[in-house]
Amino acid sequence: MAFPIPSHLPRRPNPQDVSSEILTKIDQATNSTLTASLATSWLAELEDTIQATERHIHDRIHLDLPQFEQQLESSKSVQTRLQSLVSNVDGLNRTLSDPETGLVPTLVRSLTAHATLAQESTDATVRHEALSHLLRCRKEFGSVLSLVQLGKLPQAIEACGVFDQVLHDAPVHLHQTNVMLDLKRKFQATKSRAEEQLSEAYTRSVTASPKCLTILPSVAVRQSETILSLSEILASLSASSLSNHLTTLRRDVMTHYVDHLLQQPTSLTISSEDAENQLTLFPSPPNSEDLTTRLDNVSAALKFLSTHFTASLPPSESLSFSRAFCKPIVTSVLSNLLIPSLPSSFELLPQFIGLAKHAVAFEDECVIRMLGNDKSDRPIKTWVDGMGGSYERQRRLQILDASRVIILAPESADDRFLVEVDIRQDKSPAVVPVQAEEDTDASWGLNGSSSSSDAVDDGWGFDDETDPDSAPAPTSPSLPVAESVPAEEDGWGFDDEEEVEPAPATELQEPSDANGHDEPANDDAWGWNDDAPADSAEETAWDDPWDDPATKTSAAVESRPPPAPSIAMSQASMSPASTSSPKMATRLEKLANKGKKHLNGNSPLASPALSAPTSSANRTPAPAPPSSPPPAPAAPPEKRPPRLKAVAVLKESYLVSGRMRQIINIVEDVLAEGQNFAASKILPPIETSSAPGTVLLQSAASLLDLYRALYPVKFAGRLKTAPDAPMLFSNDCLYLSGEIARMEAAGAAKNLAPVKDRLVECRTRLKVLGDSWFEDTVAQHKQSADDIISQGAGGFTFTGDQDRYDECETAVSRVVQDIKRLAQQWKGILNKSKYYTAIGMVTEAALSRVLEDILALPDITEVESHRLSELCRMLHALEALFIEDQEPFVVAYVPSWLKFSYLSELLEASMVDISYLFDSGALVDFEVDELVRLVRALFADTALRTNTINKLTAGRQ
Repeated sequence: MAFPIPSHLPRRPNPQDVSSEILTKIDQATNSTLTASLATSWLAELEDTIQATERHIHDRIHLDLPQFEQQLESSKSVQTRLQSLVSNVDGLNRTLSDPETGLVPTLVRSLTAHATLAQESTDATVRHEALSHLLRCRKEFGSVLSLVQLGKLPQAIEACGVFDQVLHDAPVHLHQTNVMLDLKRKFQATKSRAEEQLSEAYTRSVTASPKCLTILPSVAVRQSETILSLSEILASLSASSLSNHLTTLRRDVMTHYVDHLLQQPTSLTISSEDAENQLTLFPSPPNSEDLTTRLDNVSAALKFLSTHFTASLPPSESLSFSRAFCKPIVTSVLSNLLIPSLPSSFELLPQFIGLAKHAVAFEDECVIRMLGNDKSDRPIKTWVDGMGGSYERQRRLQILDASRVIILAPESADDRFLVEVDIRQDKSPAVVPVQAEEDTDASWGLNGSSSSSDAVDDGWGFDDETDPDSAPAPTSPSLPVAESVPAEEDGWGFDDEEEVEPAPATELQEPSDANGHDEPANDDAWGWNDDAPADSAEETAWDDPWDDPATKTSAAVESRPPPAPSIAMSQASMSPASTSSPKMATRLEKLANKGKKHLNGNSPLASPALSAPTSSANRTPAPAPPSSPPPAPAAPPEKRPPRLKAVAVLKESYLVSGRMRQIINIVEDVLAEGQNFAASKILPPIETSSAPGTVLLQSAASLLDLYRALYPVKFAGRLKTAPDAPMLFSNDCLYLSGEIARMEAAGAAKNLAPVKDRLVECRTRLKVLGDSWFEDTVAQHKQSADDIISQGAGGFTFTGDQDRYDECETAVSRVVQDIKRLAQQWKGILNKSKYYTAIGMVTEAALSRVLEDILALPDITEVESHRLSELCRMLHALEALFIEDQEPFVVAYVPSWLKFSYLSELLEASMVDISYLFDSGALVDFEVDELVRLVRALFADTALRTNTINKLTAGRQ
């Protein structure tokens, strides 16, 4: 069955001829349709087609019969010529290629015979040439070998050159032959032997040792009787060998006879004989040496070398060998003689100038004339012309190196000294206000000068035995000082009828640490023993480096803020006639009079017995007795400054490192040397942009810059860990700044113009650096105190709980101890003004944190108020740091002191106390919103609290 054609394939076109049509029909026939008649029809159709084709051909021939016959004859003629050509080609092939008689085999046989004859002739010619050249090589090699054996090395070297050319001209076919290779090996060995003998002869002719230079004019060749001159040896050496020998000789001459002679004191001797020329070196004592002799020695050595060696060199090598010494010799003179000999002081310059002139003459005579250097290239003369700059630069390096040793030297606590400084108004108080003595008692109603027997009932708990002139008198810069009140008027309405004896010192409660253990009495962190004598307390009896009667500051403000009325007030009236009025706020009065010294906390109150925590809602103010209304508050005093007397503080002292004195001495010496150098005119002027002495003068400023750059890096660890190190560094910088200012003033009429701007810049930068270290150190300890209280006290919340109270107590105690320890470390370093300023700022940071945290408490129970008051009184021990000659001046350096002192009292005060203090103007340091928050936190929500808050709010409007 036929394969079916896919429908997508193109179909074959219908056949046009009969055969194709018949075949198609046969293909289309099947078994069922194929019959005999159908096959007969196909045959008949084919026969008809054949006959029709024959008829068509016949008709076509007879259509143009003459032309057909012509073409037929042409075809027959072509066939005949083809047969003739084939026969001729076959005959020619036999003529050319016949093995016996053919032309090509005969020609090949003739050419082969000719080629064989030519090869035989060529072989004979090559053999003749090779033998002839080998015979010549043998003859020349024998000559070379005999000359080497006889020791005639120069002739042997010339013969080697000839034989080398013979080898180079050898036929090509001999290059790789065994005989030629063997001849080359023997020749190379002979030539090497000759060169070795020449090198050995040169080595014996020229000997350069560290102590002796020997040059032989002639030398005998070993194992022969031949004597060679030095010039013959040098001329016969190969280029590479001669170059190596000359390089070695230059190195030895520069090392032993130039550098050594320029570096060490040496004497030399020259001996010349027929068989030997020798230069010998001998060490010389350095004590009486003239440095110019070193140049003379080098000149003699160079002349010796030029006369006995350079003259023997071939002309092509002589000039290059001499000029090769020029640059190394000039460099050696500068680096080994002139530059190291630069004097370290101005007095030695004239002697050195003579050496420099001699060096210029040496350069002209030896380097230029003898060695043939270019006349325009004169480095020594150029350096000598600029010798002033070189001297200044070297001195600069010496100064900075010496300063670097001083700056980087280890710290020594013994190497320090005190510096006195004048205290000026713009830096620290030079005049400290002191209230007139006659107004002290009258202004505050103290009992020191009163004849009343009830004077012991002081509202602030002052002891009757205290001298009024030595009583603490703190004041706040922000609190207006009240006008003086006449002495006969009791300004605070003290109750003269009731006298409360103060508790003895032995009845004070001993403080305990966080673990409940008793603290030792002689190490009281809270200052409970502040009423001890001044020479026994660590806060008031220091080994005071400032304790100089001529320079000691002994002035303080003799003014006190009005105390809370509940502490000692017995009557509401402000005049003596009001003594019969009923007393108010007796609870606070009893606490105040129990072992209490004064408001600033020299002896904090003993903690009262604590009851269970009570909510502020259950705490109500104690109302006044109904039979007597509360007295009207006294009119606020006129806010004007009191009569003051001024005590001028002339000088204070501070500690400075001993290295500062050394640095200042160096700076002064450098400035003096620079001025002398500029004015001397002993050196020729230099055509430069800077005047003589400028580099020296500016070295003084560079020294100060070096100190600023090196010291904080070298001693970075100490500056970070030791509390006194930053303050000492600040003192050092300020001392340097002050000394520079002094030198500027002293040298105003002198020639300091080239360095004046740099000194001013250094002084300013040192001043800024010293102030910055002081401020940064204080800021660091302020932050430390703030962090201790913030992290340890946790905002003073829930102090009714004993554990929380212990944590707060530990934090406050730690701050007190840290500030005291810091005071001990800073006191011997800083001057008084800066010391009290620094300690006051750290104390202020601690008080501000406590104030902020306590005033931010939304609710304070009665137990918490007592405990918070105790915590505040712990910080009162810091007042002892600001007492001199029993005169406290803490408020002059701690602005928040009075506010903080009032806070400790307000925490245990009644509503009436707070109202009275507010009306009397004692609470001016508090903001209204702070007082309102404190009242709301302390007292329950009652009508009295509301009225008090309204009064507080309206009082400042």
